Amino acid sequence: MSQADTGDEGVGRPSVGRSLPFGVPQASAKSRSDEKQGQIFEFKPITPAPRGRGKSGNQPSEPAGLAGASAASNTEAEMLAAGMGLKLPVSSHAKLSDLIAQGEGKLIDAALHELQANLRWPGELRFEVAEGKAPDPISLTKGHVPLMQGDKYFGKLVLAGGAKSSRVAEQLQQAGIWLASLLAMELRMAHWRRLAETDELSGSYNRRYFLEKVPQLLEKARKDRFCVTLLLFDIDDFKQYNDQFGHAAGDAIIREVIGLLRHCTRPKDLVARIGGDEFAVIFWDNDRPRQPDSEHPRSVLAIAHRFRKAVAEHPWNRDGGPIAGRLSISGGLATFPWDAQSLPQLMEVADGELMRAKAMGKNAIVLAGPQGAPPADA
Repeated sequence: MSQADTGDEGVGRPSVGRSLPFGVPQASAKSRSDEKQGQIFEFKPITPAPRGRGKSGNQPSEPAGLAGASAASNTEAEMLAAGMGLKLPVSSHAKLSDLIAQGEGKLIDAALHELQANLRWPGELRFEVAEGKAPDPISLTKGHVPLMQGDKYFGKLVLAGGAKSSRVAEQLQQAGIWLASLLAMELRMAHWRRLAETDELSGSYNRRYFLEKVPQLLEKARKDRFCVTLLLFDIDDFKQYNDQFGHAAGDAIIREVIGLLRHCTRPKDLVARIGGDEFAVIFWDNDRPRQPDSEHPRSVLAIAHRFRKAVAEHPWNRDGGPIAGRLSISGGLATFPWDAQSLPQLMEVADGELMRAKAMGKNAIVLAGPQGAPPADA
């Protein structure tokens, strides 16, 4: 998984009552007296408060790791502050904080539900995604509020029927500030999560993520009765390539091996770098309960051999670097529940098969169990 640009630089932190740069509804004397008749409101632009000491006037990029975790608590306070004017219950904020932490993409629907369920609106609320468009101008009487933090435009909050009173107009803009704050927090949390879970060199998952997620997957497999197969592999004689061509070439090899692996595996398969040139791939299918004569290990073996052949046949001597000659990998496969009942057991069995592949002359993938290993060019 590549560390894509999260676009969260310059995210501001709205304080309680802070208005967006495009103004807050200010009802004229006439419009106040005629509020019940749905008169149009007059909007007076206001100057936004300073946003920090960054070069652009916005907050600096959020830090990663422990510093990022500390900043996460600040963004929770930010979310509460932004929503205080809406008088949402604390339980709503707690629920949405949990969704942000889980990172499952359910935030928008849940936030709209909380707004709709806890506040009085004359119509239905909906969110329209930005899709690279320029921010829409504010038009509260038409029910449009752009959702922005700093220079980041998420989309707009739309109230069906528009805001026909000053109360609804102010509430709609408060909701826009609050929802933009939520989306900015979700973006930052996703960025920190990627940094914590991703191997910087290869772009695959790291060992920490692998050791955390696979036991959860095995527990689900135990409950729902589906198969999980682990492939452990490393690059044959990798130290010699490092010594001969240098660590920069070794890094290039690792990145290219992961690229080849992604072409051979499926999107749902979990790819992780768990050591210097050691990798793990988790294959799983939960389409149906496993059967005694399931072909899952055999189908995974075919994928593993396709990847092994791709590495062996790849032209490694490139114009951009000093990589030369041929490379190969050796690996071992073990399957839950037949070969092991836990991740440590799976890794032990797969590692034993990897050693057997080395003893066979390398450039081989060996499947645990009575099936044995097909020829290296199978």
